[in-house]
Amino acid sequence: MSRDDEAPDAARPGGDADPAPTGLGPLREARTLRPGSSIAVGIVGAVCGLALLVPAALVPPRSWTLISSVVLAFVLLWLFVVRPSAVIHAEGIRLVNPMRVVDVTWPAIDEVRSRWALELYCGGRKFTAWAVPADPGRPRYGRQALAIGANRLRGPAAPEVDPRPKRPKIEAQTVAAEIEARRDEDRRRKDGRTPRIAAQSWDPVSVGLLLAGVAFFVIGTFVV
Repeated sequence: MSRDDEAPDAARPGGDADPAPTGLGPLREARTLRPGSSIAVGIVGAVCGLALLVPAALVPPRSWTLISSVVLAFVLLWLFVVRPSAVIHAEGIRLVNPMRVVDVTWPAIDEVRSRWALELYCGGRKFTAWAVPADPGRPRYGRQALAIGANRLRGPAAPEVDPRPKRPKIEAQTVAAEIEARRDEDRRRKDGRTPRIAAQSWDPVSVGLLLAGVAFFVIGTFVV
């Protein structure tokens, strides 16, 4: 599936660490969304990787092929599993994807959909959130859902069995509904305080880390 296949609207050096170039300033009322499974997979992958890396590095003769392979696996695990997130804040949403960061404010969002993941349409461009997958057991959100009843879209209400609070599941259908509600609320304000921004940029730290991991793998496998 193609993700973030459109050209960036404005460059924002510094990745997701410095939001100032977009005109947003510090993110207010920020809430980070990330599937709990990504953290679990990251921990399991790190433990398994260390179990291979430590003996390969300490027991002679060192296997540089194995060492470089595990290091590259660590990089890919962080980039594609642990790093992706979506940050909802007062002015809009930030999509932190493996290699790029997208900043979109509420006025810039034309449409919200869910196919395999959350999709934002802004001025003819599509931005996909890696960290917000769609629930395949629920109807898609967007134009194709206009004929579906609200109860079916939201799903049947489940009876409360355990009164203890549970962490809500991160799914594109639910997040899409929240985004549209926040966008409509922002439009009703009519004070023009929220800037219209839809900016996408490469994250230099992620790109540099991937290049370094690939270079180490090539050297460890074919040179050393």
